Amino acid sequence: MATVYRAIDESLGREVAIKVFRTGAAADLTRHEEETRLLATLSHHGIVTLLDAGVDDTDPAERHPFLVMELVEGTNLEDALAHRTLNAREVSEIAYDMGEALEFVHAHGVVHRDIKPSNIMLVDYGTTQFRARARLTDFGIALDAESSRLTSDTATTGTAAYLSPEQAQRSDVSSASDVYQLGLVLLQCFTGRLAFPGEPIESALARLTSDPEIPDDLPDDWPLILRSMLARDPEQRPDIAELTMAFRQAVFAASGKHAMPEDSDSEPDPVG
Repeated sequence: MATVYRAIDESLGREVAIKVFRTGAAADLTRHEEETRLLATLSHHGIVTLLDAGVDDTDPAERHPFLVMELVEGTNLEDALAHRTLNAREVSEIAYDMGEALEFVHAHGVVHRDIKPSNIMLVDYGTTQFRARARLTDFGIALDAESSRLTSDTATTGTAAYLSPEQAQRSDVSSASDVYQLGLVLLQCFTGRLAFPGEPIESALARLTSDPEIPDDLPDDWPLILRSMLARDPEQRPDIAELTMAFRQAVFAASGKHAMPEDSDSEPDPVG
């Protein structure tokens, strides 16, 4: 849908990210306006901040909407998982950051609808004692409580491997869908593999007839937490506020197991 560029805000002398949509068709302009309106209402440390927006109409026949956002330095979770295995503390910290962000988002009537590793940035702030903070990006297919659907009734939006059962069935989507998608992401963090691999249609349909395999030997309360998040019935999934408290306890439980010795000269974990 778009290309993201690193750019310079010449007025303030800061680096920013500019998301330029590839086409300027009417449907894309509508989607751009929707994303801009959503992002403009959301201000939270777990969400990438929108700074400005507009439409490049240099060529009136091909208008390109764009978003100017803060530049987030770091990697995304998809790339991190491709290079190494995360420990329980790291997964718990990512879960807690995402729980806080989604709790805020849902309180404002917004459903993200596309929670996946590539939409979770791991940001290193460069402090002496640090851990990377997880931040949620790309609200391009999010809908708030007042908006109408931007896709047809027969279209399924989201990424096949991370769709909730109700998204795969093209049923009504609620905040419970974000909970399910986050559950799939966290399960992948622990296991290193997709819960529902395969071609898009095969992957999407698989969750309608089977539950993801959750290892019983996951640390602490994670098997119970993930089973509750990945219930096929959205009514059976916990609220994100309840989950955020559970994630916080998971951080405490895992921190002692992965604490670094005070006299260690080793470099801190890139995520933990």
